[in-house]
Amino acid sequence: MITESVVLPVKQGFERAFERAFRSAERIIARQQGYLSHSLRRGVEEPSTYLLTVEWETLEDHEVGFRGSADYQEWRALLHPFYAPVPSVLHYGDDLAGDGGARGETASDADREAVAAFWARCREQVPGLPEAEPEAWCFGWTAGMADGLLELVLAGVKTGTASSLQDYEDEGETVPEAGSLSIVLDGRGQPRALIEAVRVEVVPFDQVTAEHAASEGEGDRTLAYWRTVHEDVWRRYSARGFSANMPVVCERFRLVRTEADPRP
Repeated sequence: MITESVVLPVKQGFERAFERAFRSAERIIARQQGYLSHSLRRGVEEPSTYLLTVEWETLEDHEVGFRGSADYQEWRALLHPFYAPVPSVLHYGDDLAGDGGARGETASDADREAVAAFWARCREQVPGLPEAEPEAWCFGWTAGMADGLLELVLAGVKTGTASSLQDYEDEGETVPEAGSLSIVLDGRGQPRALIEAVRVEVVPFDQVTAEHAASEGEGDRTLAYWRTVHEDVWRRYSARGFSANMPVVCERFRLVRTEADPRP
């Protein structure tokens, strides 16, 4: 895995416009082959600077695949007019801190007040929802993953997800079943969508189908891409690691309701 890191010097007075443009641009990068996750942070001492990090499978996925694509020209058109000067990009290799250090930013805990308000609005607008508030969670293991995968859901591209059954067991969580509702959070813990599981099955990793891989909407949507990314993620983040026959919870879901700009 390679981490792209770049400090973005945004013209003073254009910070909010840049942030709005980035919300459109991040959908572009999230659909690239080899993309894993990304994050954008605003400077504290220098509020006109931003730190962008993007995790890629390989250096070529960024430097050749993305930068050589028509999508990159759209990315440039959206964001580069805000920079002064144009920033330099650096790439970094594996985390040398190993298991003893932080392995990535953690997605924010749920904003309980915002989740409760979101659920109340869902019940007002969607007939037949139960009174009990469903579980709220985010996709992925980092804030960058949460936001990138959420955008695929909101765009209607991602209708499936996969989890390690062993992680459910280790964390004492209930495996979803058809009809289960979930509130999906962004990387800041804000509720953005309500989804319903429509099909759930548990299969060994090496028996996950190409159809399911495509439903997850990531990268080029092939089974080969799915296997590469998920093996890497489970090796890095799952307590029990990865094996070719590990049980995987394959869930298909539908988008029930969404909010583009959740209110407090």
